[in-house]
Amino acid sequence: MLLDKFSIKNSTSNYAIKKFSFLGLWNISGLFLILFASSFITWETFQFWNFKEGILMFLFTISFYLISLFIISKILPFPRIEHSGIIFTTVSISFLIIISIIALFRLYYSRSFLISSYILTLFWFIIGYYILKRKNKLIFAILPIYENLDLPNIDNVNFISLKSPNSKIKCDGIIISSPEKLTPEWSQYIVQQTLKGIPIFHISDIYEKLLGKIPLKYFYDEFLEDFQFSFSFMIFKRIFDILLVLIFSPIAILLGLIIAILIKIDSEGSIFFTQERVGQGRKIYKMIKFRTMYKDAEKYGPAQADKNDPRITKVGKFLRKFRLDEIPQFINVLKGEMSLIGPRPEQVRFVEEYEQKIPFYSYRYLVKPGITGWAQIHQGYASGVEENAEKLEYDLYYIKNLSIWLDLVITLKTIKVLISKWGAR
Repeated sequence: MLLDKFSIKNSTSNYAIKKFSFLGLWNISGLFLILFASSFITWETFQFWNFKEGILMFLFTISFYLISLFIISKILPFPRIEHSGIIFTTVSISFLIIISIIALFRLYYSRSFLISSYILTLFWFIIGYYILKRKNKLIFAILPIYENLDLPNIDNVNFISLKSPNSKIKCDGIIISSPEKLTPEWSQYIVQQTLKGIPIFHISDIYEKLLGKIPLKYFYDEFLEDFQFSFSFMIFKRIFDILLVLIFSPIAILLGLIIAILIKIDSEGSIFFTQERVGQGRKIYKMIKFRTMYKDAEKYGPAQADKNDPRITKVGKFLRKFRLDEIPQFINVLKGEMSLIGPRPEQVRFVEEYEQKIPFYSYRYLVKPGITGWAQIHQGYASGVEENAEKLEYDLYYIKNLSIWLDLVITLKTIKVLISKWGAR
């Protein structure tokens, strides 16, 4: 939420200009370096065009490099992600795409050239990121009337307090909270800085851009005005959900059969567990999961699971740890009740409680609930009003920043979470 009264939304800061110049020079020089270095490693000469497969390797390396660069540029701006891991995954996937094309059309190629270009590209992007990260430290200025703002403690970010409207300071942005509190002198100062190209940020923007959440205490009424569905994106997301479920269906069915047998051996009761959850538009639907609790565990009413919940079976603990109990929700995805990625659906009883105690809680029903989501990869399991209020802050960020790139980040981080066995209870 850049404040329109005092800022130009597309204004650039000194940091942005320097960053763009550095990245442009780094990426262009990197492409030439990788091409000629790979040629020298492979043929001990820079003249790759003298070899039969040289031109083809030249074209594939450029394509591989540019595809990686494009995807990385779309993903890295998101906060709180493991950038080196994202770079490694993106470059590796792009490389596999090129290898698949070569194998599919049985093209004549140089293995040494391709491997060299892959390794060099990977190191070049990672080194470039760490040089930029070390070289540039963000500086934000704060007006005296906002000195009591609850600012986040973030590495590589400094907050400096301005003393007067005559203060001269180089910064990457000025933070304000309530525009109506500005005196005429400070209002004029803000306008002057905006005309110089210095962005003006609301405190909520700092949390959003740097921590990946929208704090409820700084939540603003214009959220719904800013929120817009991209019709084409929603169609793509739906098609992507269906295709991905169908692709992984054989594996899911095989796993499901094994899990069903284990559940039956472990304890009495049905294999599946259905429960009413609240979906998009606050519609009630029945979510399907593998049963992880003992029979009649909720006969006295629903209750949120605890870390050492005695209601959970031995097999259930394993399933929850690796989130294998979520597999039957593929059915909910095919029916259109859920998406693979979105805010986690909550039980009806708890929704009614949270709507009374947590402001703006119903906003999470603007989109379909998901099997995994932005809140899950950052916070994990949430119980109680306080933890669910923080969970909502992450959900609001996801809703506001809906995109295929954010979904891709969530997918990659979900895989990491599953591998590290973190967040399940």
